[in-house]
Amino acid sequence: MIDLPLSVRMPARYLGNEVNVPVKSLDKGMFRVALAFADTYEVGMSHIGMKILYDILNGRPDIFCERVFAPWTDMMRYMREHGLPLASLETKTPLNRFDMVGFSLQYEMSYPTLLTMLKMGGIPRHARKRGSGDPWVLAGGPCAVNPEPLADFIDAFVIGDGERVVLEIADCLKRSRDEGIDRDKTLERLAEIEGIYVPGFHEVNYGRDGRPVKIRGSGGKKVSRRIEKDLDALPFPTRVVVPVVRAVHDRYAVEIARGCLQGCRFCQAGFIYRPYRERGVANVLRLLKEGLEETGYSECSFLSLSAGDYSEVSRLLEVAVERNLSSMVSISLPSLRVTSLTPEMIEGIKKIRKTGFTIAPEAGTQRLRNVISKKIDEDEILTTIETIFRAGWHLVKLYFMIGLPTERQEDIEGLVELVTKAWRMARKISRKNEVTASVSTFIPKPHTPFQWCGMISLEEIRERQNYIRRKLRRRGLKVKWHDARLSYWEGVLSRGGRPLGEFLYRLSEEGAYLDGWTDQFSGDLWERISNEFDSSVITSGLKPWGPEAVFPWDVIDVGIERDYLWREYQSALEAAVSPPCPEGPCRRCGVCDASSGVTVRRSASKAISREVKLPDARQLRDGTPPQTLEVVFMKIGDARYVGHLDMVRAFLMAARRARLPMAYSQGFHPAPKVRFSSPIPLGMESLREVVVFTLTDPVDPVQMKKALNLFLPKGLRILKAKAGFLKRSEGFDTFKVSKYMCLFRVFDAREAALVMSAARRILSGGFEEVLFPLKGEEIPVSLGNVLKIEEINSYPRWVKLIVQIGPLPKGVRPMPLMKMLFEREKLRVDSMRMIKIGGISQTPGEPGRGTGHE
Repeated sequence: MIDLPLSVRMPARYLGNEVNVPVKSLDKGMFRVALAFADTYEVGMSHIGMKILYDILNGRPDIFCERVFAPWTDMMRYMREHGLPLASLETKTPLNRFDMVGFSLQYEMSYPTLLTMLKMGGIPRHARKRGSGDPWVLAGGPCAVNPEPLADFIDAFVIGDGERVVLEIADCLKRSRDEGIDRDKTLERLAEIEGIYVPGFHEVNYGRDGRPVKIRGSGGKKVSRRIEKDLDALPFPTRVVVPVVRAVHDRYAVEIARGCLQGCRFCQAGFIYRPYRERGVANVLRLLKEGLEETGYSECSFLSLSAGDYSEVSRLLEVAVERNLSSMVSISLPSLRVTSLTPEMIEGIKKIRKTGFTIAPEAGTQRLRNVISKKIDEDEILTTIETIFRAGWHLVKLYFMIGLPTERQEDIEGLVELVTKAWRMARKISRKNEVTASVSTFIPKPHTPFQWCGMISLEEIRERQNYIRRKLRRRGLKVKWHDARLSYWEGVLSRGGRPLGEFLYRLSEEGAYLDGWTDQFSGDLWERISNEFDSSVITSGLKPWGPEAVFPWDVIDVGIERDYLWREYQSALEAAVSPPCPEGPCRRCGVCDASSGVTVRRSASKAISREVKLPDARQLRDGTPPQTLEVVFMKIGDARYVGHLDMVRAFLMAARRARLPMAYSQGFHPAPKVRFSSPIPLGMESLREVVVFTLTDPVDPVQMKKALNLFLPKGLRILKAKAGFLKRSEGFDTFKVSKYMCLFRVFDAREAALVMSAARRILSGGFEEVLFPLKGEEIPVSLGNVLKIEEINSYPRWVKLIVQIGPLPKGVRPMPLMKMLFEREKLRVDSMRMIKIGGISQTPGEPGRGTGHE
């Protein structure tokens, strides 16, 4: 059992006791890998790439892969105060005891957080300072296509697809470890693996303007991106770890395609993931079925940069909806192009539950959409928005960018006009309808046609944001912004070179942490430290580049020919649209190579068996009272850190995995008909809680109890289950008083005596009334009427109290009240456990004896 401070935000994110976590014995010789994500648990657990690598590595019996995320700032402070190292979730092993630590680089603003995580884990931040006893630090992901800002800190970068190369890396490092090979020789071995960039083997000379003039090393060869030709030949996880707290994207996701056909010139992902490759529709449906069975999610999504380009998207959606109608699993298709969204697809998506719609016009005028090669026009945008609203949706999100190349004032005005037209259309259909416009700042990313462009200044960003904000003040119209300073610094890091390494190190040293979060961004710190460096170090990447320029990222070959990108840039300046990728092999951009099988790969059409259509799970049988399953459970140990809503989510996911035939409400957002007893406060345990499920069909309670217990997180345990009929609608808690066991951990006899003395003083009426602090006020609590200590017992490591607590004033909770009473006695109460053990039908001051409720 883990002891966590209840004062931190969402303590359950640090437990590591999720469903589907692989259990392995730490045998001698096991190669240990920590997959690290430089952001919080709920963000990292949404990342599909991390799930894929975690599954692949743990599929090997000689490898144990664990996870580590950036603790929130309150937990980080607690760890520093108590000298606790950053450790893995699964076994609580400090980072410096792993053989390899691999970071996923998803966002440039997380770089200082990455360095801080290394320090917290006891790993030297600079690669050159690591010795034979230190882990290997690797990094991959989309940001790795410009690895230079982190070159001083990462031993080796993985460029491109990671499914196969991750095992090659593990085998290489394991072999070197077992053979006693030194770090330099091991780096040479790593560099021989396709797709691996070792910064230490490349020397970069920089000019006075802060830009590279020459890159030397590895025989002058660039490091080529690793490309997996066939997605169907790759493993994809179905038994994924289910987060114990709700993740940002709380659903089961299947990657249906990688890459994109469209070639939008601003989109880095559309270039660095070429060529476009689809996973077969039959394979997708198999993965979806297995993944939902193994997780219990109520929502799934089909992932792709442009899901509407999937060659069998209509058939995939139709069959997926039909197969999941009875289990009420909703289907979402993120990243849909306007022209690919048909009325039939909209109707299919809403059959179960309405998921969100985001449309990305990107620019406000047709001329500027032509510049970026966005192949949609205004009529298509507005027609699609109207179709969505008329289908019953009440919210549509529109995504735009400002600062695009050649942008003019009329383009900003066009953005305002397009949003206004969409809003007027929405409100005309229904006054409930809303439009949200999300406006971000364009950053000219490496390996795109716009890599030669400069980025607009911080002042220009704010000026354009303020103009749009003034013009779009309307009821039912929301405008969201990316912080201008965050966009500016993202541009600095995404387009910079090795000299930024010292800047990042100083940021980490001075406390920059989780700066990708707007409320955590320490903008003044970034500005102050940047002033300590020559301006060329910071701003060199933000200005326009000449046609023959040497980019910091030129050491990486993502497969796109430089001449092709330059031609696309010239076409953009002429506002000329380029066609999408054609079928079959093509040498237009240089990625496809028919001889090696690297080419556009479509889903092979196969016959799909139709499953027997099951009845809608929302329908209850006519003429009979609704059947129920009443479950009595306890919430103990680590589960005390799980909040009520996350506990409810865990039960519902377990119920779906156990195939419990739950009844659902009607309407656009149907929900299971289930009732829980009153929420247990965070940190408190209970030996008896109740949940009642309304069912569409009868079940065997004994078998269902066993099934549910298999799928619940540690600490949630069903004690008994019984079937019945729904007879009442009131709550479960009919007792005036609850009985609790309070356990105080003590370390010596003197401390135990102090706890017992304080308890006896409270028992004897030493406090008639106390003032409980609540939201800046002091609430009077009459202890004689609400609190009674029944038993006081001392044990070698614990002091146990049995107390009755009656109805408390609004806002006052039993556990904080007990902690406050004993803190008055100058006692440590951080490790106090409070367990709800029953209830009685009278208040402490009433005569007679209560009835135990065990």
